[in-house]
Amino acid sequence: MQREYEIDKKTEEVQLKVRVNIDGVGKRNIKTGIGFLDHMMEIFSEFSLFDIELSAQGDTHVDYHHLVEEVGLCVGEAIGKSCGEDIWRFGSQKVPLDEALSEFVLDISGRPYFFLHGAEFVKEPFYLNILYIFFDGLSRGGKFTSHCTIFYGLNSHHIVEASFKASALAFYKATRKRGVGRTSSTKGYIT
Repeated sequence: MQREYEIDKKTEEVQLKVRVNIDGVGKRNIKTGIGFLDHMMEIFSEFSLFDIELSAQGDTHVDYHHLVEEVGLCVGEAIGKSCGEDIWRFGSQKVPLDEALSEFVLDISGRPYFFLHGAEFVKEPFYLNILYIFFDGLSRGGKFTSHCTIFYGLNSHHIVEASFKASALAFYKATRKRGVGRTSSTKGYIT
């Protein structure tokens, strides 16, 4: 049985439809109207092996904030609802891309929190906004605790891409089944 979830959402600012299968092979069809976000979501799908179908449009004439946030919220919710109970829960990965190095550390904890360390390395606001707004939304939507650390880098595209690759690999690890038939918590539940 495949673990997947679909969301169809419409607000005054955004229309979005997403389907995520976390037991996939990295198949994807991504269209957000923001080329760089599409590229990052394709990378996320490829390295997490999550199948992702995503179509979104929104008030990008204002700016990209609402659309990027809703994509993060909905993709996060779809991943979170796909997981089930008996997962490894934790994942982490460091990834280099040329001169850039990023790490993503994840707990599928039921406690939404995102922390970005090293944001000063991302010089252009466009790239920083995509990185922060997406992962903050993802963490809130899926109720994940996640930390992204940028160790260094000169090219903002490389830094953000390394961060998305690291996150994808961390999500792959954290969402795998343990096979012991119980929640990975001494409490017996994820808060």
